[in-house]
Amino acid sequence: MMCILSLLAALCFVTGDRSTHNPNVVSVANFAIDFHNRMNNYPYAFKVVNIFSDSAQIYPPARVKYTLEVEAAQTVCRNQANVNLQDCPLQSDAETMICSFVVFAVPGNNTIPKRLLSDQCVSDGRGLF
Repeated sequence: MMCILSLLAALCFVTGDRSTHNPNVVSVANFAIDFHNRMNNYPYAFKVVNIFSDSAQIYPPARVKYTLEVEAAQTVCRNQANVNLQDCPLQSDAETMICSFVVFAVPGNNTIPKRLLSDQCVSDGRGLF
């Protein structure tokens, strides 16, 4: 962990371990892909299948800006509001995309809404877009 202390605020950068992910990181990644699905007209919903990298920038007193790079794959579930992505199996030859998300959140607090600040996804090259 690297922390920088300034006169105005303490700012910490935490880099995620690629083999295991904090439940807050997984929650934020799922929030981001759900938001991405709702903003696009894909016939089938995508879900996160791999988190390549994550970092968290802490903003006192309790806010965190997460920066994530994830792989998402197409599921068999229709892209509709309130789809439960955890229960959706992947398509047999699922299209995939790499997404970069920046999300502002309060870890462990589901009453304060998360905010998606940046959403960029690109196809893996197999003709999705």
